[in-house]
Amino acid sequence: MNMKILLNLLPENKQRDVQRRLHFRFFLWQLFLVFTLEIFYLVILVGIYFIFDFQLRGLEKSAAQANAEYSEQRILNKYQEKFKETNALVDTINKINRSHFSFTQIFLLLDAIVPESIAIERLTTKEYTVMLVGQAATREDFLVFDARLKESECVKNVTMPLSNLFSQDNIEFQVDFEIFKECLQKNHL
Repeated sequence: MNMKILLNLLPENKQRDVQRRLHFRFFLWQLFLVFTLEIFYLVILVGIYFIFDFQLRGLEKSAAQANAEYSEQRILNKYQEKFKETNALVDTINKINRSHFSFTQIFLLLDAIVPESIAIERLTTKEYTVMLVGQAATREDFLVFDARLKESECVKNVTMPLSNLFSQDNIEFQVDFEIFKECLQKNHL
């Protein structure tokens, strides 16, 4: 076996200086290592910060767009609800109008069949029965009116007293008749 023998010929002052330099180098090396690790971790943290910041901005934009779309969708839903309500009301009104009996149709009917020489003084209705009281200039005018009334497709059961036919001129008359339900609906005539 070989044995090595190391002789330290340096004086003790120099040995301490060498040891101090060695410790100083070791200390510098550790400082450099710690500083490098700190920079490395700082770069990683800054990178993570930028990634999270980018994602946060993307989420905020998405949330803003979603809120805007949701707001627009809510407005559209409100309008759709209003349209549905309005359409339902319009349908209800149309149903009422279609089945509504308009007694103005009686006036339109009478306007079409009453000769000019006949004056109607009073008109009374009870359900679908109409009673007319008026005056005719001549018996012929009254008979023309009676014939037109009986020929009308909206009228049935025309009754008039025979006393209406006793006079030749200025005949005061009363006529009762029933009108069909369909004829009282608007725009039938």
